[in-house]
Amino acid sequence: MIRCFRRFALALLVAAGNASAQAPDTATLKGQIIDQSRAAIAGADITLKSALTTYQRNAYSDSLGTFSVSGLPIGTYTFTIHKDGFSDLSRDLTLVAGTTADIKIQLNISAVQTQIQVTGTAGEVRSDEPQLGDRLGLVQVEETPLLNRRITYLPLLNAANRPALNQGDAFMNQNLFTTNGSGRRQTAFVIDGSSGNDSWGRQTIFTNVPQVAVQEMTVLENAFSAEYGATTGGVINIVTKTGGDQYHGDLLGLWRPSDTAAKLSGFTSTNVTSGNQVTTDSLGQFGASFSGPIPNTERTHFFFAGEYSRQNRGSPVTAAVAPGVFVGHYAGWMTLLKLDHEINPDNNLFFRANTDSFHDTNPNGAVGASNLASVDRIFRRRTYSTELGETSILLPRLLNTVRAQFQLGSPITQFDPVVFGTQFIVPIATLTCPATTPGCSTIHLPRAHHNRRCS
Repeated sequence: MIRCFRRFALALLVAAGNASAQAPDTATLKGQIIDQSRAAIAGADITLKSALTTYQRNAYSDSLGTFSVSGLPIGTYTFTIHKDGFSDLSRDLTLVAGTTADIKIQLNISAVQTQIQVTGTAGEVRSDEPQLGDRLGLVQVEETPLLNRRITYLPLLNAANRPALNQGDAFMNQNLFTTNGSGRRQTAFVIDGSSGNDSWGRQTIFTNVPQVAVQEMTVLENAFSAEYGATTGGVINIVTKTGGDQYHGDLLGLWRPSDTAAKLSGFTSTNVTSGNQVTTDSLGQFGASFSGPIPNTERTHFFFAGEYSRQNRGSPVTAAVAPGVFVGHYAGWMTLLKLDHEINPDNNLFFRANTDSFHDTNPNGAVGASNLASVDRIFRRRTYSTELGETSILLPRLLNTVRAQFQLGSPITQFDPVVFGTQFIVPIATLTCPATTPGCSTIHLPRAHHNRRCS
């Protein structure tokens, strides 16, 4: 069975008014600057400089001492304030996607320590928004052990998300979960400000992202802001990495032999109590990433990541008709390429393309009863996503973002039987009776088997 799915989406988001302008993949910094007498300081020079690239934004406080800098790519910034006659302020801030950091500053005369209070940055408890959730930063995403390095297991770090698995969804190569008792198909995924939902109807990412490519993940369980849309489940907001001014690369590898666990446990073919103790389960994983500036450019950066997994998994066959161990073969690979270009300090453009593909000859994981090796089928799934986004700062409190996305599943669902045709003939139990019983007749079964039945 082959099913193809293509989707093109265009999203336009405008945030205006007195509220802070923001989008799911950007951040906003606002605040007020006062002096020792609590009077507003106007005309203070405010600078935000990225720790990753040469990106820099400037602002000035107004007559009320307030300022706002919106549409900031997430990450760490050096925040400085200068005003003649007052002590300079310099501090590092890590901004969180889809949030507004609020900073209150009391500048004192020179040689007197400046007072500062910050909320809404990484590590701070959020109190300005009703939504509940968890932010998983770069270090936590990279260092959390994940089954087969699938990022859809990360939401399980919060007890509000519980595992949910259905036989029909076992072929999705992702973890399925429910949020606060909602259905397992209600979770919404947002990737770089655009929808990452599998519109085929299954609760998973349409095109998964390599773990090494995740900059930040926010797992929201309740009371979502308007930019995340309507959903009765949870929201998973993912922001992918971008390249910096310095070239950087990562390489990782993992290999698990098939019989190591059995030998360490002392199991052999003569003392095992079940086939699960000696079945094959070898695994190899490889991942790499490389990022940096595009040569001969100052405002264009790239990030590339890829992961490959191969697993040979054995399943004990419990049916008496064909006992033994059936070894299934899995292979999956994911890639991501992201290009970021700074048109000017108020306009940023990015392009993202990622692929997710795998095939598996033993997706059930356990082979028994009628699921015998000879009724094996190969499952394949390939998905591709591209996204083009642009963020424009029209005014300090007016932000416009445009996201255009194309998704292709080719095939999004495909099953190939290994052997075409009927595999087994299962005999039907019948009630026999003596030939002398009234009403009995003889029936003919395949292979000249004769039984009698009562009418």
